[in-house]
Amino acid sequence: MRDDTGFADELEAETEILHARESVWREPPGQPCGVVLMDAEGSDIVLPRAGECALYLIHASRPGAFLELPPGWWSMLVPLSGSVGATGDRLRWDIEAGRCLLWDRPLRVMGARTHGRWLCLCGPVEAWLRVGCEPQVMADLLADEMACPPDLVTRLEALRAMLGAVRESTGSGERGETRGNGRNGHATVARSVFGVAGSVHAQQQGLRALIERCPGRSHRRKRWSMQRLLRIRHAIISGHHGERMSMDRLSSQVSYSRGHLARVYHSVFSETPSECALRMRLQRALHLVEQTGLAFCDIAEYTGFDSQSSFSRAFKGRHGMTPTQARLRRHASVEQAPIYV
Repeated sequence: MRDDTGFADELEAETEILHARESVWREPPGQPCGVVLMDAEGSDIVLPRAGECALYLIHASRPGAFLELPPGWWSMLVPLSGSVGATGDRLRWDIEAGRCLLWDRPLRVMGARTHGRWLCLCGPVEAWLRVGCEPQVMADLLADEMACPPDLVTRLEALRAMLGAVRESTGSGERGETRGNGRNGHATVARSVFGVAGSVHAQQQGLRALIERCPGRSHRRKRWSMQRLLRIRHAIISGHHGERMSMDRLSSQVSYSRGHLARVYHSVFSETPSECALRMRLQRALHLVEQTGLAFCDIAEYTGFDSQSSFSRAFKGRHGMTPTQARLRRHASVEQAPIYV
């Protein structure tokens, strides 16, 4: 059975968010607003005039850049090289190039301590709509960390180059800011932002197909349940590799009992949270076995197994070979690889 402790308050808060978004989606577009390009010059990125209806395209290339986004904003965080750390809603991510994060709650972004570049397109829902996104596209988006769509980086880099060209031609943009506005500029920016949102929307097509598996009498409730289950999946993926997953801690995040969470999660993702956590640990173990020279006992400890023997049994059950066989196979494939002079 479901534990309803705190459930009513959370449901009421979530419902208010949905009602607020729907009122925005039904609102006719107002005066066009631009996209503000910001190049991070220091360790902290301060958003100017954060209350206005504008999108911000933030480019950071210096180690340790820090960005804090307010409630009610949609943010699209895309590492270009290296990795980016982010925290929000009691979750955290270490996002590497080739992945991206779409989030709709307060978010803190912390750039890598070493060299790395990242882009973040962010702003209130009204700004996304008025710049060029379709209401239904914004309504369908799910907060999720995912594989980066193939054309997303290209689209964001093109938008950055477009805004940078405006800066050079107009001489605008003090302190690293450039606003893409004006009649011609707004039409071009609108097409670009529309393409960015559409790219992510297409990437989530398979995820949206799972919403009908979620509990709920209406599509709104099913979608709300999906977003809660995605938070659980985020917590599993972003947890410490050597830390045992606590089902009590996970179930408390969504106000479900342990049994109810396991049943609902399995009905949607075809595996229980425990099975998902084990799969992630063994996936990490395979990487360490093949790509490093660490002792198997150290890998077992790092990935949260009680002993090397239990690690070896689980590894073989998942990958069809022992850790020793996996390492030997990797070494053999490297030695047989052709060398071009």
